[in-house]
Formats: sequence, C-alpha cells, structure tokens
Amino acid sequence: MKSLLLASVFGLALCGSAMAADVVAVPAEAPTWNWQGAYAGVIGAGTLEHYKIHLTGAPSFLESKHNVGSATIGGFAGYNFQSGQIVYGVEGELGYRFKKSTFTGVAGPGTLDVSTGLYGSLKGRLGLDMGAYLPFVTAGVTATRLKTFWPGGPAEADATLFGGVVGAGVDVALTHNLFLRGEYDFSFFGKKTLEYCGFGCRLDHTVQTHDFKVAVGLKF
Repeated sequence: MKSLLLASVFGLALCGSAMAADVVAVPAEAPTWNWQGAYAGVIGAGTLEHYKIHLTGAPSFLESKHNVGSATIGGFAGYNFQSGQIVYGVEGELGYRFKKSTFTGVAGPGTLDVSTGLYGSLKGRLGLDMGAYLPFVTAGVTATRLKTFWPGGPAEADATLFGGVVGAGVDVALTHNLFLRGEYDFSFFGKKTLEYCGFGCRLDHTVQTHDFKVAVGLKF
C-alpha cells in the first residue's frame, strides 16, 4: 500500500511538471496594435502668415508684403483605414488664429488692419505604420475668414478665402488609444479683391499660412 501511494504521488508530480511545461511553451497572444479607427484631439500651433496686398490697377512694384506670427488653437477629428502597413483616411480641422495686425505702407490706404481668425480644413491622409510611429503626408481643401479695416476709409471689408493645404507629420502612440502629433501644414489661397469705397479703393489680397503644430489625440 505504501509503495502504491508513493507511485501515485510521483505520477501526479510528473503530470504537473508536463502541464507547467506546456503553459510555458505556449505564451498568451499579445493584442494586435494598429492605427485603424476613429480619433479626435486638440491642437496648439505657431502660425506664420504671409500677406501680399496690392492696389488694383497700380504698378506691381507697389505691392506690399507682410509676415505675421500668430498663436493658433484648434481641434481635429478623423478616421483611419489600414491595409497592412498602409494607413489612409480623412480628417477635418477647425481652429482660430489670434493675431490681428496693422500694416503700414500699403499703397492706397496707407494703413490697413488685417486678420485671419477662424479657419477650417478637410484633408486626406496617407501614412506608414511603423509600430508606435505613423509618419504621414496630407492634402486637401481649406478656408479662412479674412477681416480687414481701412481706418481712413469706409471701415471694414471682409471675405471668406478658399484654397488648398498640404502637409506632413508623425503620430506617436503613447498607449493603445492616446497619441501625440507633430505636423507642418502649408495653406495657400487665391487672390481676393475687396472693395472699400468704389473702383479707386480696391485692394487685391493674397494670403499664405505656415502652421507648425503639436497635438494630442484619442483613438476610439
């Protein structure tokens, strides 16, 4: 009886060791990470605005150029699709540029107050999944609200400008649903003529913006 008991205990020990070896040999599956899905976030940016202002009909050398730096905030939302390492999708952005500038030496009015506050864009994105990193390029359409004021003339003339936007950046995953972003966007708008006091008070405005963005986003 004693021998049978010892043999049983020894057999159970061998079975336990074999089962433990099987557990070690077959690790649990790690969760699969990808960039597909909806996401949203907030943006902080430094913007360089480039203005060209020209009195309609005046010689081209009278055109005045002005560069303005502005703080910018905004939000974005989009959706990524993924096929292998290729990530593509669409993203919308809405933001506000805070700088209001007074330009002097403008042919015609002499002094002009200008700002491009509210802006928005709709962009397509194409990126490469590199694990925790997603470098991408982007292109789309954009619009901004140009506001101008001629202090010596009949006050204000405003317009909505439409144009294109191109850019590049990288998303960096911090967790499975939180990421950081660095991005550069260049926006360009066609010439817009604003009339202040009849034919003799028309100004052609051309605007370009360079946005250097940092953002934090949440993937759903």
